[in-house]
Amino acid sequence: MKKALILWGVSLSVAFANPPLSTLETLTVTATRQEIPWRELGSSLTVLRAEDFKARQVYTVAEALRTVPGLDVVRLGPLGQQTSVFLRGSNSNHVLVLIDGVEANDPSNPGGLFDFAHLTVDQIERIEILRGPQSSLYGADAIGGVIQIFTKRGAGKPKFSLSAEGGSFGTYRLMGQSAGEYKSLHYSLSASQLKSHGFSAADRHLPGNREDDGYRNTTVAASFSLEPTASFALGGTTRYQRAEADLDNCGGALCDDPNARGFTDQLFSSLSSKLKLFDGLWEPKLELAHTFIDRNFQNPADLLNPFASFTRFQGEKLRLDWQNTFRLFPQDDLLVGFADELEVLRSDQLSRRGQSTRQYYLENRFKWLDRLITSAGIRQDDPEHFGDKVTWRVTQAVLFPETGTKLRASYGKGFKAPTLYQLFAPDTGFGPVGNAGLKPETSRGFEIGIDQTTLNDRVLLGATYFRNDFRNLIDFVFGQGYLNRSFAESEGVEVYAEAKPFASLSLRSSYTYTRTDDQEKHRLLRRPSHKGSLDADWQFWPGAHLHLNVLAVGTRDDRDFSDFPAKRVRLASYALLNLAASYRVNEHLEVFGRLDNLLDKRYQEAFGFAGSHIAGFGGVQLSF
Repeated sequence: MKKALILWGVSLSVAFANPPLSTLETLTVTATRQEIPWRELGSSLTVLRAEDFKARQVYTVAEALRTVPGLDVVRLGPLGQQTSVFLRGSNSNHVLVLIDGVEANDPSNPGGLFDFAHLTVDQIERIEILRGPQSSLYGADAIGGVIQIFTKRGAGKPKFSLSAEGGSFGTYRLMGQSAGEYKSLHYSLSASQLKSHGFSAADRHLPGNREDDGYRNTTVAASFSLEPTASFALGGTTRYQRAEADLDNCGGALCDDPNARGFTDQLFSSLSSKLKLFDGLWEPKLELAHTFIDRNFQNPADLLNPFASFTRFQGEKLRLDWQNTFRLFPQDDLLVGFADELEVLRSDQLSRRGQSTRQYYLENRFKWLDRLITSAGIRQDDPEHFGDKVTWRVTQAVLFPETGTKLRASYGKGFKAPTLYQLFAPDTGFGPVGNAGLKPETSRGFEIGIDQTTLNDRVLLGATYFRNDFRNLIDFVFGQGYLNRSFAESEGVEVYAEAKPFASLSLRSSYTYTRTDDQEKHRLLRRPSHKGSLDADWQFWPGAHLHLNVLAVGTRDDRDFSDFPAKRVRLASYALLNLAASYRVNEHLEVFGRLDNLLDKRYQEAFGFAGSHIAGFGGVQLSF
């Protein structure tokens, strides 16, 4: 189910279903690091599933996330351009991204954010979006929330599929995948290539921006699990992405660059083992995770840009996590864990900088009379380059089975450690950059809510109120470098609805109001005050589906860097209408197609960077 988000606010949810909503019994992991039914959570969590991606026919995770309440996606032009996610008004580097438990945030990025530009939906089974400070479970990067991606696990007889599609902007996508099981071995693997000639990232409606910015993405993903006995499991995942994108110099007029290019290699891997001892009373899990990201930017001199530029950044993270679940009593689970993490940055400016962090965490979750579900957690992070940091979180859910009511509340603290670049970047000819004296950014957030089911769980109503406060935010000040100098707060209202009035029709909609303020009482950049979406999926014939998606985004503040100093500007609101259709001809063949921006709306997600005009795509899939 979708969840409520905001930043000082209230969130309402409505859902109708026939049969009962599957969301209520969905097993979720991110909120507790254990499998817990959604209806027992005391936190705000949204789940997106593979069938959602397929119905909308989206290529990337960023596109799939656009309809999540309280979450805003900003892409600087066509496929492959920088793509940021803002959750509950927090900064884009305040969101921790996990891929099968592997931390994907880029250690080489100045702010430590994860760029969603290259993450496709290949091999993904579901995405869980957890809102609010989550540092007590996940540490330094989860100051605003967590987005965790779970890849598919093979089951049953091995299956194979091949798909091909193409369309506007010279775009094509090829993908092959297979999944299944053999005795105690479960496997899943896929490979794809996405290529597009694209369009100008710098708004093509402005003077001097006519060159297309193309993109190529190759993704290979695989996972396995070996379960020789009921009490032992060994698993592993790997995901490699190679991306190549044409770039422009800036957003606005005369920003085209004919030969600027960016190359990105990303590798996310994990190996884990899990035991069940003493009839499940103790479940230890040991996981080794590795992240490697290589970003290479090349901009040779040309007539418009006589100064050549070549830069390279490499970030690497190695993490060992030992997690133990103790079932003290039938209704009481204790989670105890220890992790050791090494983070490394290499660049043209920094030969090598590293930081190790030891982490200790504990959370207790217990039920009383199947009505009161309480969780309380605490964590200590001990980074190498500054003092230790303690964070905590508590959640409470109160169930009234007689009326189908759940009351919930949570409160927590979060922090974000300064990145290696912010700490150690060398001085330039214009002044200092890095600052070894930086303090961690911090946050406090709380929420209260209610969920109400009725009509045999075919109707779901919910409301959430929450607030986030951020302190010691790190800003870059020209001539002074990185400094702790700002604070911000956020609040809002979110409303969503899910319905299945007929077996052949599914409806889902959401609306979010967000208010954000910085220390000068200005709106935070690129966060809309109003956002809404509508999804309708109709099976109008056996095997035939029609999917309608509407996305409406309100005004946002941004900066125009064509002037010095950059001035604050207001971006216009916009609404997009997208349509997708599919038809399964037989058990082996399916055809599909979609139209994006059906009304050919002109819009910008960030100042000076163009959104797509009307575009069409179509393809086929063979399964056997």
